[in-house]
Amino acid sequence: MSQDRDVPVDGLGRLFAAYRDACPDPEPGETFMPRLWEKIEARRVRSSGLKRLARGIITVAAAASLAMGIFLIVPHHRTSPTYLELLAAGQSNDSMADSDIVQPADENPR
Repeated sequence: MSQDRDVPVDGLGRLFAAYRDACPDPEPGETFMPRLWEKIEARRVRSSGLKRLARGIITVAAAASLAMGIFLIVPHHRTSPTYLELLAAGQSNDSMADSDIVQPADENPR
């Protein structure tokens, strides 16, 4: 069932004409739209499982970030005072020599 159109007679035009003849346009029947919606719903169901998984992972990551942030904000108690804390308390140099001084981890010794 060849259709007459304004197609050049070169090789590509003949190829397109042969393809058109081999694959005619389907005529939609009574079940066209219901089948189309079934396909759409099937894809939607598959993607909803992935969305649930992604939301769960995001929730767990947010909870872990919040927990780590709270852990870092809460002050940690030291057993012995630092050098600056002893100076701020106004103790004399003699008593500081006998005390157990802890250097904070973020300071580098010189």
